[in-house]
Amino acid sequence: MQLLQEFSCVENPISFCREAYKFLTEDKEAAAPVTPTDKQVSDGIYLVYETGHYTPFTSGMGKSLASGVKYIGIVHTGHAFCVALRDLGQFPLIKEDVECEDESDFYVPRECDALNDWECIERTKRIQELGTDIKLNDSEYIPALPMVVAMCYWADKGLNEALEFVGGQPFDMDSYYWSVTEFYSNNAWIVNFGSGYVNTFSQYYSDVVRPVAAFNL
Repeated sequence: MQLLQEFSCVENPISFCREAYKFLTEDKEAAAPVTPTDKQVSDGIYLVYETGHYTPFTSGMGKSLASGVKYIGIVHTGHAFCVALRDLGQFPLIKEDVECEDESDFYVPRECDALNDWECIERTKRIQELGTDIKLNDSEYIPALPMVVAMCYWADKGLNEALEFVGGQPFDMDSYYWSVTEFYSNNAWIVNFGSGYVNTFSQYYSDVVRPVAAFNL
């Protein structure tokens, strides 16, 4: 009851307090970066605070709500994940001296398959083990292709506005962004944020990286 009284102003206070109680009383493993959504959580853009609670982003909301925001959350076609507030910069996906094997279970050569493969934890670990200059914070990952597509889709539908609202960095609509989804040996899937096209590119060349993290609904 005390938790409900203290957090009555947050989105879904009962659910938030239930998760807070579980966090305080149980040992928990790190959450997956993509989570299935509750049917009551609509597709859209959310401000995700350092405390863990979240609220839908809307144009014209009070500036005081920008304080303490850690990530921008995206709910897209039943999937939820967080977007870092800034690009890491432009990097090759792997170092120049890395030679990838000709065959791997990680390769997704069909675009229709790549667009529906949201897994990024093991893929990010693989890239790190192969060798990369991309430095990620704890519990952050290089996004899978459908995550990057969702970022591109929402960029001009509130995502860039939300990033500016909290003092973050909007997506560069003239740039290509990496996904961690590999196409084939030495190639991975990318998204052109200007045209919205999905393509493949050599992992030895530099494109922009925007990390993602879990959105715990």
